[in-house]
Amino acid sequence: MALPTISFKEFVKNPITAMLFMCLISIAFLYFDNKSTLEGQIKELQSEVIELKKEYKELNDKFISMLQKVNK
Repeated sequence: MALPTISFKEFVKNPITAMLFMCLISIAFLYFDNKSTLEGQIKELQSEVIELKKEYKELNDKFISMLQKVNK
């Protein structure tokens, strides 16, 4: 599929079409930029959740052992 060629002369003939084309390109860029940013945040947060689960398990184990000592 060949991309259509757009010249400056065509933009001069139809300035509204040119502005709409530029808006479409801008929206597409922002969409993909936002998507990649969100994917990066998801990966970072997943690793943080894993670390927090480990910390929670350690603290829970300490709490259980302290309760067992108090009950003895």
